[in-house]
Amino acid sequence: MVIDLRKELFFDLSQARTIRRVRQELESWSPPAEGQIIAQKFIKPIVCHAGYDVDGIKEAVLWANSVDLSGHFEIIDVTTNKQPPAIPSVVYKGGFKKWGFHIWGGNNYKLDFTDFRKEGLYWIEVKVPKSYEVAVSYVFRIKKDLYLDLALKAAKWFYYQRCGTEVPGWHKACHTEDAIILDDGTRLDATGGWHDAGDYGKWIGSGAYGVWALNVLAEILLEFGREREAHEVLEEALWEGEYFSKVYYKKMGTFLQVFTSTKNFTLSDEFPPLENVCVWLGSPEKDPPRVVTLEQSLDYYPPSHTFRAGVAMSLAKLGRNISKYDRQVSDRYIGIAREVYDYIMNSKPSESDLKRYLNFQSSLLMLSIELYRALEDREYLRTAEKCVEELLPLQDERGYFYIDRNRSSKYLFCDYHVIGLYEFADLDVNADLKERALNAYRRWIDFVASLTDLSPFGQVGTLDEKGNPRNLGRYPTSKFFGSYAWGLATASMLFNEPKFLRMAEHQIQWLLGFNPRDVSLMAGVGRGPSCYHHRYCFIEGHEDGVVPGGILNGIVGGDGERFDIGDLRTANFIVSDRLPVDYPLIDMDVWGWTYAYYTNEYWVRNNASFIIGAAQVHRALKRLKSEGLLD
Repeated sequence: MVIDLRKELFFDLSQARTIRRVRQELESWSPPAEGQIIAQKFIKPIVCHAGYDVDGIKEAVLWANSVDLSGHFEIIDVTTNKQPPAIPSVVYKGGFKKWGFHIWGGNNYKLDFTDFRKEGLYWIEVKVPKSYEVAVSYVFRIKKDLYLDLALKAAKWFYYQRCGTEVPGWHKACHTEDAIILDDGTRLDATGGWHDAGDYGKWIGSGAYGVWALNVLAEILLEFGREREAHEVLEEALWEGEYFSKVYYKKMGTFLQVFTSTKNFTLSDEFPPLENVCVWLGSPEKDPPRVVTLEQSLDYYPPSHTFRAGVAMSLAKLGRNISKYDRQVSDRYIGIAREVYDYIMNSKPSESDLKRYLNFQSSLLMLSIELYRALEDREYLRTAEKCVEELLPLQDERGYFYIDRNRSSKYLFCDYHVIGLYEFADLDVNADLKERALNAYRRWIDFVASLTDLSPFGQVGTLDEKGNPRNLGRYPTSKFFGSYAWGLATASMLFNEPKFLRMAEHQIQWLLGFNPRDVSLMAGVGRGPSCYHHRYCFIEGHEDGVVPGGILNGIVGGDGERFDIGDLRTANFIVSDRLPVDYPLIDMDVWGWTYAYYTNEYWVRNNASFIIGAAQVHRALKRLKSEGLLD
């Protein structure tokens, strides 16, 4: 029976240009188990495609549908070039450890080889007594400093996203006339910055996360004596920092957005015409200039104190870290951050700030901490203390936080509120408040840890509307897994508990292929989804969509309904066709370009979260190993 999707979906498809359905994958080597919602075509170990750190946790997962498997696995050194009838170079043997039943794969088995620590290039073969259909794993490596190497690869991605200049091998100088026209006719230069995602928009709020994350990475690199790489990372952060300073509007203590509106069709009142980044295809130098008036900029993106503080905080941190390289630029950035702080403290928060009070107070906390570290003025410390006092009542006794003071909207994730509590405690300036902040952190991390045993992959789950655990939410997950990795790795050092570090590694490994779709979400590492939502797909030589080091939005959980992961704004629909609850959804059905931005698009915040998570895992591995806390 052919189903007319246009009649069954809850959004208007009357103007649809394309429609594509994502179907459930249950074709397999044996009948799926009762209740199983996804299967592999053959028995194949699911590994972390990027590999494993010598000192880290090393696991693979095996799906057996309804079969009770017996046998063992072997790790093969693939560099010896031995093929049958020669005997492969087996370097490790281990047994299957039954994990139990899961809707992903039915009977699940863990293959644990954490105690194997030899650097090299390998794959896994499984040995089972019956003639089942079996395949080897993807090739993976074991090496030292893996997580820091991956963080650096994710940091390099920002260079490919540069706007306003030629990126050799990618595109010519683009958007070289971007500007904002002030009320007196002054033309504010708005060139430069990063394209913030798979389109050509330059969204400052997202960019601030990128600047902050690159600074975190630089600090960790310096901690391990890698100054050259730290300096290179800071140079990339400066590219965006200079853009922030160009579009800084002192009169309102904010940073102005630039964009180009277009008369796109209106699907409904809920989805009005949007900026041209939603519809433009082609290399960026062909895109028309983005020139807007001050009124248009403020109307399209009304600045909040949360936004102001987040951007100013990233500039303050960057200014502090570059002070020994360029004192003049350092002072300029910190000066802007001070002015923004003063504006916030002398004006009322917006309605959105009050609705998302957690975000407002945590951004102000982070800004105050950075200014205190840069200037050692106790005014900023007093503000930081007040922010902590405002944040603590927003925590539920179960550990998660609420967005609003009415405690009506749960917020489970690791964001500036959790990071800010840690950063404040690290100042070590108020013993009582430090203890309370660390106690709040402990309650939060215990809650997060309770959601890591929902599947054999160890990803942090979520809660549904009724408070029941779910494997996946119906939202892109990559930015959350990266930041969860930071939170868990930090907890392992704060509380000297290696279990949190192992949980942190699983979040990074999920992003690198250790997940139920056996797909790497870092472009250029392992087997990707084969399709990407990036306009660079329309540049000759980059039709495959791979922008090295970029992190995709990630796997989304089905909910039993129909919903669109495609580009609703351009009427190119990719439909989740009533896939079961927790079905791991990502577009893997086409090659090169896909309209599935919801799962397959790159984004600055994804890379920012990955960078802080991977770098902090590296730091925790080194710390716990030196203290003799790792097995």
